[in-house]
Amino acid sequence: MAYSKQAKKLFMENSRKMDDCNLCAEVDNKVGAKARYGTVILKTGNKDNGWFATLSPRTGGNPKHDFTVQLMPQRHLTHFSQIGVHPGMAEQFGICFSLISKAMTAVMMQSEGLLANAKGKGLSVALATYGKSTTWTEKKEHLHLKLFPFRGNIGQPYTVDSSFEKKEIYLNKNKGVAFVKMTPVKKVLIDAKKYNKLVKDLLSALN
Repeated sequence: MAYSKQAKKLFMENSRKMDDCNLCAEVDNKVGAKARYGTVILKTGNKDNGWFATLSPRTGGNPKHDFTVQLMPQRHLTHFSQIGVHPGMAEQFGICFSLISKAMTAVMMQSEGLLANAKGKGLSVALATYGKSTTWTEKKEHLHLKLFPFRGNIGQPYTVDSSFEKKEIYLNKNKGVAFVKMTPVKKVLIDAKKYNKLVKDLLSALN
């Protein structure tokens, strides 16, 4: 199909490093360096096609064993549709995503004794990914995805999960709106000793 002018405008949007972007400011950090959004644990590719990942100092799960890794492009992309526009970016994304997933899985299995084929969810390795993109100016930001263990409060079913449809539905009589109840999720700091061990273990698994 022929792309509309607006689609072309989005796909070819300026992706150079932005001085006022908080995530662009992290791009030049080397692996092992502490950045604003955590320690850089992986960089792939180069400034034109590369990605980088940081281990967040906070988690929405249990700080004793849960953690979140944030994955970002080195270019200032704002929409998933832009990944394939720049040569090599899709390939480097796949490499970075795969390596991070593998490292997180290895660390979780090693530290918690989790199994490759668990009969119950208690000993399984459940990982989730969350990311979003929009063209709404107020909400447009440097593209980023989060990878985290899918369990506890951050392992609740979401609208795209079939199990979400099975949740009990409530009705707000005053507004006539149907809704489901979810457990609140609050991000908390990971203990410094635990965090430093996670950094060390993830870096080891990635090397």
